[in-house]
Amino acid sequence: MQRWGRRLGFRVCCLSVLIGWIMCCFANSSLTIIIAEIFQGAGVKSLLLVCMMIISEMVEPRIRNQSIVLYGVFQTFLVLFVHTIGNFIHWKTISLIMCFPLALSIIFSFIWPESPAWLAYRGRFEESRKSFTWLRGKNKESLEEMNALFNAQREFLRAEMTTKTAKRSTPLMKSVWRKITTRDFYIPIFHVFVLLTSYYWSGNLLIVVYAINIVGKVIENSESAFIGMIVIDIAFIIGNLSCPILLKYFGNKPILLTGGAFSVLFLLGLSTVLYLQEIGTIAADSMLCLYLLVGFMVFSSTALYMIPFGVATEIIPLRHRGVAGSIYIALMSIFYTSSLKIVPLLIMHLGIYGIFLLYAIILIFCLAWIWKYIPETRNKTLQSIEEHFVRNSKDPDIAIGEEIDENFL
Repeated sequence: MQRWGRRLGFRVCCLSVLIGWIMCCFANSSLTIIIAEIFQGAGVKSLLLVCMMIISEMVEPRIRNQSIVLYGVFQTFLVLFVHTIGNFIHWKTISLIMCFPLALSIIFSFIWPESPAWLAYRGRFEESRKSFTWLRGKNKESLEEMNALFNAQREFLRAEMTTKTAKRSTPLMKSVWRKITTRDFYIPIFHVFVLLTSYYWSGNLLIVVYAINIVGKVIENSESAFIGMIVIDIAFIIGNLSCPILLKYFGNKPILLTGGAFSVLFLLGLSTVLYLQEIGTIAADSMLCLYLLVGFMVFSSTALYMIPFGVATEIIPLRHRGVAGSIYIALMSIFYTSSLKIVPLLIMHLGIYGIFLLYAIILIFCLAWIWKYIPETRNKTLQSIEEHFVRNSKDPDIAIGEEIDENFL
């Protein structure tokens, strides 16, 4: 993606998922299904990041955050749709149906232009100007953003040309070490780590995936547990729909911190009530846990479901989106697998109340870091966000041009 463009990266990811669905459609053994899942897993995780990078680079700052969050909203409804029709249609038929939107996505990728940010990064400024104008028009704000992008990339390319000879004589490992120890690389990467932790280790994913098991453990009545699972799904949808509406009026950090703080309170409440049920102080068939679970899902789905992913994408500097993007995908995959696979072990040793307490503690540390160190990205251009990290970079060869080129205005 970083070398050959965002559109090619998008097509490769879609093709990987498409191959997975085709293999599922014609699978006649468990081995074929496992191989198909490998293609789908690699494609879907990569596609999430590629899509968010494309949105962040092509959509104007005023609606960028809402557009990224809407990606998650559409994903939620489509997953629920697929789960619903799975009760009425054979899974091989569903596999065939799912091939069509992916095929259309690949076709549509030939219609929209290449990312202007990537074209500028590659030094193709005339193509970048045409792409930027096609996407955003010629209003004053768009032209100023385009000029800031061009000036920054020209300075970067000059610095690259100046140090090109020195880099050729530098050993590979030393060159890599020099890159990853620059402030504009490792600081955003650590921010990405914290933001992803705030979602994967806050309990939201646990409840989404293990909803039946969790509700069954906290509510002994099977009929109430079934109703509770439906209510939790509704709460999840309400939280998803609330997020883009709130982003119209508030920044990423206020929503993330407020929703995260309420999520912590509900997690602590869940832990306390479950412990009191364990020792017999509260009745085992009490519905109090269900109310707390619903409250947690509303706030965590509003604040933690998509905003951390969007902010994590926006803060990665353009020049590092190749290597940093790969680390981003690796972290998502590791966190997703580990946070789900370790749950039975944690419940065995800590108890269900202990795991909610652990999630609350982890989320508190994440929110403290986000409040203190991660910048607000709402209504800011990607270039201004990048300057936050690059301006104080340890690398003296990289600087950001501050002047506006009047020739483009």
